[in-house]
Amino acid sequence: MTISFNHAAEFYRALGEHPPSDAVILDFDETLWLRNSTEEFLASVRPRWLAAMVLQVLGFIKPWRSLRSGEHYRDWIRVVCVLIVAPWSLWLWRRNATKLGPRYLNRPLLEAVRRQHRNSVGVVSFGFREIVRPLLDAIDRDLPLTESCSLRRGARLRITGKAGALQSDMGGERLRRALVITDSPVDRDLLAASDKGFLVEWPDAHYEQAGLRPLMPFVYLQKVKRPDENYLRNAILGHDLPVLLLAFAVISVEPLLASIAVLFYVFSFFTAYETGYFENDQLGLLIESKPKVSANFHSLGRHFSPTFAWSVALVLAALSSLMAFESHSWIPDAVGHQGWFGFLAVWAVFVLFLVVMRLLFHWQNVIHPQGRIVPMLGLQVGRVLGYAAILPTTAIGALFCVAHGVSRWIPYLVYRFGGSRREVPNHLSCLLLLVLFAGAVAIGGDERVFLNWQSLLIFGYAGARAAKELLGFRNRLVPLPRRAAEEIGRRAVPAGRAMDGAAGA
Repeated sequence: MTISFNHAAEFYRALGEHPPSDAVILDFDETLWLRNSTEEFLASVRPRWLAAMVLQVLGFIKPWRSLRSGEHYRDWIRVVCVLIVAPWSLWLWRRNATKLGPRYLNRPLLEAVRRQHRNSVGVVSFGFREIVRPLLDAIDRDLPLTESCSLRRGARLRITGKAGALQSDMGGERLRRALVITDSPVDRDLLAASDKGFLVEWPDAHYEQAGLRPLMPFVYLQKVKRPDENYLRNAILGHDLPVLLLAFAVISVEPLLASIAVLFYVFSFFTAYETGYFENDQLGLLIESKPKVSANFHSLGRHFSPTFAWSVALVLAALSSLMAFESHSWIPDAVGHQGWFGFLAVWAVFVLFLVVMRLLFHWQNVIHPQGRIVPMLGLQVGRVLGYAAILPTTAIGALFCVAHGVSRWIPYLVYRFGGSRREVPNHLSCLLLLVLFAGAVAIGGDERVFLNWQSLLIFGYAGARAAKELLGFRNRLVPLPRRAAEEIGRRAVPAGRAMDGAAGA
């Protein structure tokens, strides 16, 4: 069925000609009430961060996809999950509704209907009765809520459709004669069931998804900064975390606890690190002629709160430090305290590390793009080797961190000077750097520091990750055919002469 929008004037004209004995069916959300009742309820939940956490986690895992007619259950699952963690919210909503109902009322529409159809009006909504009824009571207690969803019945009405439910209540013939107005093409069944169906968008209506403020950790990184890369899975958990576990956790006397602590430290680090990405986008829009900013920044960026991000980072750092200070960190022994003072010392040093990295990120954000290669080296190496500020490691562990950081810096160097970073083999670079670093240390010192099981794990991991890239790179490691070599030689001669001439000048 093809449907098109009508002008409000067309509806008002039909309303004036509509028999008073026939029903008038008003959609509630964004028609009679110029907001979405479900989203406004979710936005009213306090504390706000608690609702945001639940809704953003649900938005990430999308549990309704496992259900038949899954999208119909989306709002029901969101509301129920929020009520589980904040059961006081419906009580607070009844208080808020007394102000919100009149505030967003479509007064011209209601007044026009009241003048001659007061006793034949019905209100329908895919919103939930427990949420919509308090708003209607604040608007006009005499307005009947003819059809709505219910928290007890879940998505039944959304599956049945408004037309099916109304036909059961009032009969198909009466519904056919009814005057219907809605703002949503989703109500095409209702519009088709009436001979007088009107689809009208109201200029003052506004829909805003709830639960986006404040953005939870990694949402900005995943949705705004790196929307096409799955950066959390591929770069953080897939690249950085294994390096940190091999460098710091496997040598602990309690490797499992140390691994969990490292994981929480990583979450803490990147929660604070996201503020640098946010600043990078903000400054890019202000000072760069061609800023590389995702389109999602304009819809989601305003919900990012650096204060909230740092608060979460500090809490995560505290949890990590509680797990690490007794069994793994070297700091308590250094300060001579194993109790709460030792824990606070570990936490304070890690926070200082976060602050230093944030200042380094700020420096990168405010300098010339090509000059950013200098702080970027510190950022890439620091995001792995920096954990040595609180956790012990070995020579091979430290060298692995440096090799990993430099291998991630090289593509940025190539990019900033006009090349394509996508063609740089990161893992192969990491393995080559690790071999060079370890070889240099062995030549100048004691090679026995590398003859242990941790070195075997590290070289085995680095070699396995490099092997895949090497398979695609191997055709560049064999001699070129003679004709191709001669062609490359001919192309290189003019360039070589030009360089000789420049040297002579």
